[in-house]
Amino acid sequence: MSVDKTANRTLSIRISTNGFCFCSYIQTDPSSLKYSYYPTDKDTSLEVNLRRAIDECPFITGEGNLNVKAIIETQEYTAIPAEFDDRKEYKVFYRCCFPKSDSNIEIMSNRLTVQGLTIIFAVDKGIYTILQSLGDVTYYTPASILMGYMTRSGVAEENCMFAYLHGEHSTFIPVRDGRIGVSSSFKAESGEDHLFYMLSIWKEQGFSQSEDTLYLCGDSRVEELQMLISRFIKNRKRINPSEQFQSSLLNRIEGIPFDLQALILCE
Repeated sequence: MSVDKTANRTLSIRISTNGFCFCSYIQTDPSSLKYSYYPTDKDTSLEVNLRRAIDECPFITGEGNLNVKAIIETQEYTAIPAEFDDRKEYKVFYRCCFPKSDSNIEIMSNRLTVQGLTIIFAVDKGIYTILQSLGDVTYYTPASILMGYMTRSGVAEENCMFAYLHGEHSTFIPVRDGRIGVSSSFKAESGEDHLFYMLSIWKEQGFSQSEDTLYLCGDSRVEELQMLISRFIKNRKRINPSEQFQSSLLNRIEGIPFDLQALILCE
């Protein structure tokens, strides 16, 4: 397995149990953008699926090393305050939160300086080994990327909640008095299940049904959730990537996840 040796080329990868997104580009050359998506075979391990997708991806060829950014879709992550940030204790923190998690993992972290938090999460060791073979890899969770986007976009300046839906996964991030709270992620099969999780967090945060705002972004499930939520929350705003990232060639690619766009365009 090898990769194209092109100066300053970045490969962004989104890892999910449903499929893999690959986006290759050179920051100074928008026309260099290439994108591919590979759904997973549910009868085969995620590791085998990833190896196959990388081998088939047309722009991961040749010899060399890349600057790789990998988004790991997971519900198993936790946030710790910056004052308790000690890399030596990451595994302890993670095991306390997820005692039943697989032991064959690598612990990763994202430091969110503005929020004063560090997000701790895990990567399957088999997936980690494959990704490390591609080059210098930085790992992210969708929640980390979305929290950074919220700060830069100004969404976090009001009482609101940010809801991101992608396939079976949903991530909810509350904002109180301009401060981003700890996000929560879930896996659900139906729009009603996503609605249940969202309303539970909305109520737990003490948000107003008539005054506070719900921001929605993601795939086609957003439309379904908008209809379901209309009688519960008055102020709803759909975040459209084509409006947020107007000048980007990514807008020409149908189906590219919002968190992958935010990672590429806001880095």
